[in-house]
Amino acid sequence: MRRRVLPALLLTLLLCGCAARTPADTQTSPPPEESAPAAEYDFAVLPVRKDSIRTLYSQEGYEVRKITPYEGDYLVEYGDENDPDFSLLAWVFGQTGRRVQLAGMSQFTAYEITGPGEVHYTTTGQDAGTPWNGLPQEATVRVLGDETGKLVPEWTDVETSYETVWLDPAQPLFIGATEEGPVYAQRYEQLYDARIDADGLSFSFIPNGDSQEKAASFFPAATSIPPFSTAFDPEGRIFTIRLYNTCLESGGTGADVDEWLGDYPEDLYPYAFPAGSLGRDNIPSFRIVFREYDWEMDGEA
Repeated sequence: MRRRVLPALLLTLLLCGCAARTPADTQTSPPPEESAPAAEYDFAVLPVRKDSIRTLYSQEGYEVRKITPYEGDYLVEYGDENDPDFSLLAWVFGQTGRRVQLAGMSQFTAYEITGPGEVHYTTTGQDAGTPWNGLPQEATVRVLGDETGKLVPEWTDVETSYETVWLDPAQPLFIGATEEGPVYAQRYEQLYDARIDADGLSFSFIPNGDSQEKAASFFPAATSIPPFSTAFDPEGRIFTIRLYNTCLESGGTGADVDEWLGDYPEDLYPYAFPAGSLGRDNIPSFRIVFREYDWEMDGEA
């Protein structure tokens, strides 16, 4: 009887050992997704979802216009519901809820995601804060840091690289104050110098010396280029730049403008920039000619 019991005991032990090493049942379906509380940023739960983006921006008074997912993150276009022409762009990290504003309020003509936290965009050049029409812009903006924060605390959130924008000369262009059409700022200037350099045609300006009012309008802290428009005549191959509220000569009226000139030389006026060719007629491709606006020849402004 003892010879029969021993093998039975060994078989029982072997079976017990096999049972101890049997793997657990494999789970064929993923567990339900759980939302973790956001520890640092503005979203209540993580990971971030589209509906929570719309809710948060709505609470902040913005209208979400488009959400583009990208590898778990989001590119968000949003703006003021009362101003549909201008928008903001922001990058939202899905895992942490970190939000980074990519560009100021602009009139975007196109944008696309070119990589993680990187967006290429173009704008019309319209200013959202003031009625001003500027040059169109093309740029690539990249978020600095990752989903957890900036590379350096208190440093900038983004890096922007602007590209040269080439425009069709046959398309009319206006740069300057606008309000339902061109509005020419009430600042008067005089052309002081013009030259051809490596970047093209450069201008410099001084105050108009015909009166104290015109001289005082040339406020140094807010001085910019005069409003201007362009036109191209394909038959005559003539490209025209019109500088508004700008003259070639001033200060010949005897007006006392010295007290408004500040650091300008006392004997600056009367001053005249010569009309006619700039003196580069030996350049075979073009020549530049300056003249005053002729109401009879050029018509109404």
